[in-house]
Amino acid sequence: MKKIIGYSLLGLLTITLILGIFGIRKFNNTYFKDRVAYLEFNHEPEPIQFNWTNQKIGDHLESQVAMILPLKIGDLKHDLYMQFDTGAPDSFIYENDLNSLRKLGYDIKEVEKDGYRFVESFKMVLGGNLVTLSMVKIYPNYGSNFSEDTPKHNKLIIGTIGSDILVDRITSIDFKNETLEFFDKRPEWMRKIKGFKAFDFSGRRVMLPATVDGKNYEFLYDSGCSAFGLITTKQRFEKYTEASTPIVSYAAKSWEDKIHINSKPSEHPLIIGSTQLQMNRVSCVDMYS
Repeated sequence: MKKIIGYSLLGLLTITLILGIFGIRKFNNTYFKDRVAYLEFNHEPEPIQFNWTNQKIGDHLESQVAMILPLKIGDLKHDLYMQFDTGAPDSFIYENDLNSLRKLGYDIKEVEKDGYRFVESFKMVLGGNLVTLSMVKIYPNYGSNFSEDTPKHNKLIIGTIGSDILVDRITSIDFKNETLEFFDKRPEWMRKIKGFKAFDFSGRRVMLPATVDGKNYEFLYDSGCSAFGLITTKQRFEKYTEASTPIVSYAAKSWEDKIHINSKPSEHPLIIGSTQLQMNRVSCVDMYS
């Protein structure tokens, strides 16, 4: 009987390991796979201004939830924006907003390629900078429906600027002055700054080299999760925070889904690149194991 139980446990462990390895490999192949960068981006050599947006969830006010870029299209007076989201490997125009713009008289052509729908070319003033976005993917059945009668002060986020805008570019994110800048070559002022570290960009995911408690990690930089410091596993969440500190919990929106997130303040140290920081806040999400 002991042998049977032992062999059964060994078999179960083997199956669990195989499924775990298969699951990790499938996740990596999906999440970090090579992707075709369709987006074409032309702009003036000037900074692009961004704003922080806040969100009230029940009685909880979350600040700096997302980085949004103010947008002007033609003579349209609506309060339009696009979100800057490095966690999204592709840039998108939301289909509902695209249809609304067409109903307001804007002739925005689309094309199909490799089974995807794209806006062929889209001229706008983005964050105070005259830009042209070409081959922007259309995100189906998503976004806002608006018209001439929609109140002009309503904030309408009509799309996402994803990490495909970073491909083959030098990017500066200036949080103090709330600007983005994109360069074809590293500017002279940037050459004088020491301490740059290499990072991984597989699958257009910005993976920052980090060290916590003497262990080396790679942290995904996702500007779409700007409200949070470090999102990690429950085990590390408990390790990096004080047990007596109350948890702040709520359901956060992620595209069309809601995810339950738990957060606590933290003063746990970490190093990103060669810069010593502290976590400030650590969160864990039930869906992440």
